[in-house]
Amino acid sequence: MNGTISTTVAVNGFEGVLYSGDGTKNRVMIVMSGSNGGMKLTKAEALFYQKNGIPALALALFKTKQTGEFLDRVPVEYVENAIKWLKEQGYQNIGIDGMSKGSEMALLAASMFSEISCVIARVPSYFVSEGLSGKGKNKGPSGTSCWSYKGEEIPYAPYNKRSFDILKMFREEKELHIIRFNRDKKVTPETVIPVEKIEAPILLLSSKRDEVWPSYDSSLYIEKRLRENGFAYPVKHVAYESMSHAMITRISFGIRLVFKTERQNVEACEIERSKMGKELIEWVDACFQKK
Repeated sequence: MNGTISTTVAVNGFEGVLYSGDGTKNRVMIVMSGSNGGMKLTKAEALFYQKNGIPALALALFKTKQTGEFLDRVPVEYVENAIKWLKEQGYQNIGIDGMSKGSEMALLAASMFSEISCVIARVPSYFVSEGLSGKGKNKGPSGTSCWSYKGEEIPYAPYNKRSFDILKMFREEKELHIIRFNRDKKVTPETVIPVEKIEAPILLLSSKRDEVWPSYDSSLYIEKRLRENGFAYPVKHVAYESMSHAMITRISFGIRLVFKTERQNVEACEIERSKMGKELIEWVDACFQKK
């Protein structure tokens, strides 16, 4: 069985596409991408699971017909409603896999909903950030949280710099190099994601060449926080030496142009990307083998 089911916010409280994998219902992964929005990358990563026999739901966060235009107060209810719907479809065990901004949502949702029994955070952040709104030259901090729940904003760390000159940055750095903007935030205790509340194994995938935000440092912080809180579930952190922030299983020519390390270390990045794909499947299999 290799069918797909599309859902809408109006009917089910979220927008997504379910890929049925091998047709079994003992497990399913909720998949989310990052600040790119839309569904292109999300569907591609869900299809990766599908091709490996694992059912996967590509979940829209924003910039689709059924969701908001910007990364601004995106409802955590999208994940909550997706969990409910997947249970209604007969899926017994639910995992979540988020990349970049999607990793924020993945860790946050997993800390809130105990039904999630497998967590993957690719190039994660350990705290909730301010949202982004606007287009082109007008794109910048939204003055609001990325995420909301029951109509209330999730506490967030704001950007200190209130505008981003992306064209100037590309001229100077020859890549998407915004790590200085993402390091320059005031992180307070209430903005830190309470990962210790997660009731599932956690896989952290980071890059030592991340020029979007410090995912390696964030992963180390998450590991430390979990240890200090006596976290009872398995935790694994895999740090890649060459791969960029674009921690996807298959990279396009366009994305390669955006990141220097992808252009300069093509073979090394391809090897790491292949290893990452194996890590994903092995982690999901390990999480659900006893389910």
